[in-house]
Amino acid sequence: MRHFKPDDRLSRTREMLATELDQETVLMSIDAGAYYGLAGTARSIWGKLETPLTFSALVHELVEEYKITPEACAADLQRFLGTLEKEGLLRVE
Repeated sequence: MRHFKPDDRLSRTREMLATELDQETVLMSIDAGAYYGLAGTARSIWGKLETPLTFSALVHELVEEYKITPEACAADLQRFLGTLEKEGLLRVE
């Protein structure tokens, strides 16, 4: 799995359909024939990825929002973003 660097620019892939249902964001990939449900922190991260931002900026926003340590945030974010990338939901520049 990739290790995201502080200056990696992250954004959503454009090939996904998304809709809001109750407290969840539902994503659908027509090409892959798959759908995903995002709730809680995952939903918040997906929302932030609408506009491209660096890994370090995303960590900073989440640390402020959730009042966690930057180290814990970065470690959890590495795993989550790795999953998004593996599923074809994340663009990295």
